[in-house]
Amino acid sequence: MKRFISARIILGFIVLLFFFDEYRTNQSLNQEATLEGFIIMKEGEVYLVEDSDFVQEDANKLTIQELRSKYNMSKLWIKGFGTLKGIENGQKVKVWYSEILESYPAKVKVLKIEQKS
Repeated sequence: MKRFISARIILGFIVLLFFFDEYRTNQSLNQEATLEGFIIMKEGEVYLVEDSDFVQEDANKLTIQELRSKYNMSKLWIKGFGTLKGIENGQKVKVWYSEILESYPAKVKVLKIEQKS
């Protein structure tokens, strides 16, 4: 009986942590910290090109090094790759983020990605 009660308490605590994380994420989204640009997925990494002169054919033709030298890019730090579901290489997106880390290229902690037309 004690094990059953302990298991329920632990499970309840885990559920509370999950809801707290979701609440915190939703609060961050309400602050409207966003970026818009084109998504690049290469070599197991995800990048955002914020340059308005971006040519979509470059997403598949150029290497990461060539893209970095040609465009202003940020590396995206994505919590779960389910966030990228339905998004294609070179597609225009809007990204909600919680923080930008100082590095080269800058790393952005992504909360949500939405396709743009």
